Amino acid sequence: MKTLPAVSGEENPEKGINWILLAGVFLLSAGLLALEIAFTRLLSVVFSYHYLFLVVSLAMLGLGLGAVFVRFFNTRFPDADGGSFRLLSIFAGLFSLSVIFAAVAATFFTANLFLLAFLLFIPFFFAGMFLAGVFRAYPPSISKIYGADLIGAAAGSVIVILGLNAIGGPNTVLVIGIVLAFVSLLFVTGIRRNRVRVTWLPALGVIAAVFLLWVNLANPQLERLMLEADPTKEIHHALNTPRLGGEVIDTRWSAFGRTDVVAFRNDPSKMSLYIDATAGTPMYLFNGDPDNPSPGVQELKTFPGYLPLQALKDGEKDSALIIGPGGGRDILLALMGGVRRITAVEVNRDFVNVVRDYAAYNGGIYTDFDNVSVHVDEGRSFLRRQREKYDIIMLSLPVTRTGRSLEGYALTENFLFTTDSIKDYLEHLTDEGRLIVVAHDITEIFRLFSVSVTALEQLGIDSQAALGRMYALGADEYPLFVMKKSPLEPEETVALHRLIDQPGYNMRMSYIPSIGQGVSAGFEEETGFDENSMLNPIFTAIGDGNVSFNDLHLEHEGHHLDISPVTDDSPFFYNLVKGLPGNMPLVLWVSAGVLLSIILVSLRRKNRPAPPAGNSGMIIPAVFFSFLGIGFMLAEVSLFQRFTLFLGNPVLSMAVSLASLLVGAGLGSLYSGRLSPERLTRVISIVSLTVTLVLVVYAFSLPPLFRLLLGLELPIRLAASALLLALLGFFMGFPFPMGLRWLKETNRVDYIPWAWGINGLASVFGAVLAVAIAIGSGFTYALLTGAGLYLLLFLIFLVSWRKSTTVTHNVAASTTDTVAAG
Repeated sequence: MKTLPAVSGEENPEKGINWILLAGVFLLSAGLLALEIAFTRLLSVVFSYHYLFLVVSLAMLGLGLGAVFVRFFNTRFPDADGGSFRLLSIFAGLFSLSVIFAAVAATFFTANLFLLAFLLFIPFFFAGMFLAGVFRAYPPSISKIYGADLIGAAAGSVIVILGLNAIGGPNTVLVIGIVLAFVSLLFVTGIRRNRVRVTWLPALGVIAAVFLLWVNLANPQLERLMLEADPTKEIHHALNTPRLGGEVIDTRWSAFGRTDVVAFRNDPSKMSLYIDATAGTPMYLFNGDPDNPSPGVQELKTFPGYLPLQALKDGEKDSALIIGPGGGRDILLALMGGVRRITAVEVNRDFVNVVRDYAAYNGGIYTDFDNVSVHVDEGRSFLRRQREKYDIIMLSLPVTRTGRSLEGYALTENFLFTTDSIKDYLEHLTDEGRLIVVAHDITEIFRLFSVSVTALEQLGIDSQAALGRMYALGADEYPLFVMKKSPLEPEETVALHRLIDQPGYNMRMSYIPSIGQGVSAGFEEETGFDENSMLNPIFTAIGDGNVSFNDLHLEHEGHHLDISPVTDDSPFFYNLVKGLPGNMPLVLWVSAGVLLSIILVSLRRKNRPAPPAGNSGMIIPAVFFSFLGIGFMLAEVSLFQRFTLFLGNPVLSMAVSLASLLVGAGLGSLYSGRLSPERLTRVISIVSLTVTLVLVVYAFSLPPLFRLLLGLELPIRLAASALLLALLGFFMGFPFPMGLRWLKETNRVDYIPWAWGINGLASVFGAVLAVAIAIGSGFTYALLTGAGLYLLLFLIFLVSWRKSTTVTHNVAASTTDTVAAG
């Protein structure tokens, strides 16, 4: 077998590359991205999404810092006896072992978030060292290596979904550790002599991972320990409250998350289903007869979601669309309420499968009723593809409160409550139809009013008239919001007012239009209550036109609440506190601080050998690779949210979007290797401008294009999405490898790991910045900010870098002339 020699900056690229290197980079990159996704899913079970966001972001800093370590500590890649492969094998072996350790750490070391973040940081650190080392050792083959890196990552984004669906989160991480250990062994085969010295490391990784995988498959201890980590998780209360006697009787993993079924020894009338140990939804013991149901189901008639069904006339409940039925409670409410035809849409396939598998317990509500049809899809996406109109659209506590995106932030559920979604609901309601929402607390009700009033104002209905179509019922646990497509009739509001005079409802947190305006004469004599004393004064003032939602300044536990309307472009309905939520400011400032610190230290550090233009000559490369990493992530995160709503299923959307973008970028990188060194700055300028234009076009053209294509079959929508993202990715794949080649051509090969690290650190900052901008201004602004950074790259290469290259060539020419003259 021909061994790869280490290469200098002047060697032919084809002499510095073979199948071992490309295969190793491909497999390690596939494992790296698969690991990122698997850790995100694993930690979603352990933590709430705000803490998950912190841990994932801090861990991902390891990629950049590992690369910077290679540069700052002058890690050598000797050419004797396959010395480069020896170091790469060691890095891959350490990556494998640290992955295996991190899989255990994710369940045992959860008490200290920063300790856990550090333990998860370690494998990404070794991965950064490996990839930076590859680029440093084989600079003539950068385009091919980077292409293999991106295409491998694309493969990993698809393979990990299959793994999570088949063997679950912990086992998937252990399998990734085995694959990475074999990557280390692969590089050992390229070493000429003394292979045994490094063979023990990957061998130890394989043995450890296989042993832990066997143990966990036989007795899944890691699975059980994960549920004990966070006492704030809903499932923790169910399992650790003696009066409940809860125990997990069924666990299912998928790329969407972990689903647990909890039975209660002291209450056999219901079970609870949890996704990622939170967002519990009940499944009731049901005898199959909605007219004479089981006692536990009969008690559901006191649940707030049943009350508006009681108030409906016979012709107003022919059909219902239920979004997020979970364990089937809302379907039971609709059946008992006399709804004739029920369509339910649930995004979590495992919830649907569990309810179907437990049909003997729940009365077959998903299988045995001809008037109930259940679909696995994202609610908004499903609705926008339908032409049918419904008398009722119902959503009951649909928030998942768990991470869904790569950077660990929860986004998927928020598309259900935006001004755009309200318009979709109204479009799919009959003239007498109603939107019914069961919320968690009164703050959500305030925001629902704000969002709905704004949507109706955009349709030409003033705020007072809009409020005449809505009512809210305050409840001890779950308040209720209802919006009718047409104005509420006075007799209907009086009937509602009388209907809520029962235990469990908080009259002072309720609002019914027209009450208190002379339409209910004699009401006080009949009930003993004054009409106005039973209504929320804030809602009443808004309904009377004395106050607007913009005038409200609400506070809760010292925090200023934000009830301003949200849109599909900034769909953060559950971010109810002004400013950035949770740990996001900390992550934003830490990632920015680390990036700036590394740049400043590298500029001040005495370099051996110094770059041709001195330390000041590294300012432009630092700006270039930073802007490139930030811009790429701003575009990626922003576009992925748009495609999630278009494609529907969030898991499918992530896989297709990520794989398409990375494959396109990989092909672009491979093609860029054909370009001669003399064309580097010009091509980077052209490509950066092209990316800028494509991002601007996508920012404004994708929403109408998606509306046009939304009615098409899923395979066509998948193909369209893949084409659009691969096209963009192709052009985005050019600048980075060509920037590394630019360093090589200007005799800065030692700075290639540094550039890779700067780009990686900037990518972490860019992912956080994208969400921060989207919360404040919307994903369109985040996308346009990314376009702006690529525009700056175009200008930098067009002016500064071209000038720098000209100066370098002139110096080289002058040196040649001097030598010739001598």
